[in-house]
Amino acid sequence: MIALRRELHSHPELSNQEFETTKLLTTKLQDLGFDVHIRPEGTGFFADLTPPDFDPEQQVTVALRCDLDALAIEELTGVEYRSKFANTMHACGHDVHMTCAYGAGVALVRMAAQATVPGRLRLVYQHAEETVGGAEEMIAFGALAGVDYVVALHVDPELPVGTVGVRTGAFTAAFDEFDFTIIGESGHGARPHHCVDPIFVLTQLANALYNAIGRSVDARDPMVFSIGMISGGSLPNVIPDRASMRGSIRTLSPEHRAVVEPLLVRIADGVCAAYGAQYELALRRGAPAIINHPDVVDVIEDVAAGLVGAEQVRRIPLPSMGSEDFSYFVQNVPGAMFRLGAWTDGTPRYFLHSARFNVDEGAIPVGASVLAQTAVRLMERGKPA
Repeated sequence: MIALRRELHSHPELSNQEFETTKLLTTKLQDLGFDVHIRPEGTGFFADLTPPDFDPEQQVTVALRCDLDALAIEELTGVEYRSKFANTMHACGHDVHMTCAYGAGVALVRMAAQATVPGRLRLVYQHAEETVGGAEEMIAFGALAGVDYVVALHVDPELPVGTVGVRTGAFTAAFDEFDFTIIGESGHGARPHHCVDPIFVLTQLANALYNAIGRSVDARDPMVFSIGMISGGSLPNVIPDRASMRGSIRTLSPEHRAVVEPLLVRIADGVCAAYGAQYELALRRGAPAIINHPDVVDVIEDVAAGLVGAEQVRRIPLPSMGSEDFSYFVQNVPGAMFRLGAWTDGTPRYFLHSARFNVDEGAIPVGASVLAQTAVRLMERGKPA
């Protein structure tokens, strides 16, 4: 598994470009006896290990989902198996996720050689998690057809290797992006009274939005508002006719997510009316929040306690405000994601999406074992209620 992880780490591919990664993994899984289904686009696939006497009406199919894509980051880890490609790196642990799922597949193949596997295992290798659309495209391709439960993991550099983090309910946040363009009247920088300055209006709107978020929604149900890009103008003595900003809003509950667009519109209407400007708003919906199913979390927690000890299972007190499109899978069938401790105590800690991010490879057998045993336990549990 470590050799596979290092091969994947040294040959990362960006979203929707995971052609060689798909070829490598499908070949290995076919060699194990999995029935492989590759998307026509050549990126992303699912693979089934089906017992000869499998009855889909009576027996359970468990899907283990992982992600294929890397990030546009220049790797600075210095390890011998570092990325061979410029500005491309597995800085979010997807190489580990793929390896753990493969390891779980190996475990069930070996189990099938010695005894009857009590259900069907499906490995879902999803493309384009770091961008938009991969999860929905895999589901449309049939990755969840006939699936009763779905499970995933994510490496966590905030937890030491050998630990597993679990949480019922909200696990990550919903993610939405917005683009505001303020339309004013251009003119000379010495005569702003002849103009409608879009940069000035944009700064007022930005401040109003930052202030309004904390006063418009219940603080016990967080909403995180961030502006990541602002642009406008090209000369120091010219007031431009347009300025723009781009940012994101993260929410945990569907109720708060529903108020995002009306809130943006109401504040922009007021600010722009006050200064005589116009605006354009584009709101792009990202992945919803992951809501972990309590029954699946219970199984993961029990399995992990048996593997690493109950004291090594951490109950995560608060959800992450990050986003993960595994949420689309758990909207369709009962499922859960857990955190896999990946940090070596006493060493520098680099977080997800860092150019220096790496994992303690001792996490890999832990992750693979939790996935494999959880899959079997869910198969034995039977159909969801």
